[in-house]
Amino acid sequence: MPRWAHLGRQAREVIPRYIPEQRRAPRALAAMPVLLYGRLGDEPFQEHAETIDVSASGGLVPISAEVSCAQKLLLTNLQTNEELACRVARLVRTQQGKTLAGLEFLEPAPRFWGESLPSHNSDALARRQS
Repeated sequence: MPRWAHLGRQAREVIPRYIPEQRRAPRALAAMPVLLYGRLGDEPFQEHAETIDVSASGGLVPISAEVSCAQKLLLTNLQTNEELACRVARLVRTQQGKTLAGLEFLEPAPRFWGESLPSHNSDALARRQS
């Protein structure tokens, strides 16, 4: 029996539980040049950045603009000049004081980053074969 079993229901609800990471697509480390375009209030902004990692559903980029979660942006892959709408899914502040934005595509775009990304199917196949 867990050591918090004797606590009341309210106390049990605030105890952190392990929730496995559930991503729609596996991530791959990739430093890809991108251009972010959006609005801060009434003012447009654009920012060049380089991805940290990418997936078929988005990517992680450092950003200096003061964006907010759920804010919509346009993301341009500067290697292909392909442009795609995305939203800020999460913001992370690093120990060095930088902000990282987790971007999520508004529409599926499995080939936005190129053909070399792993997929859930290839991961599952690799696990079955090992």
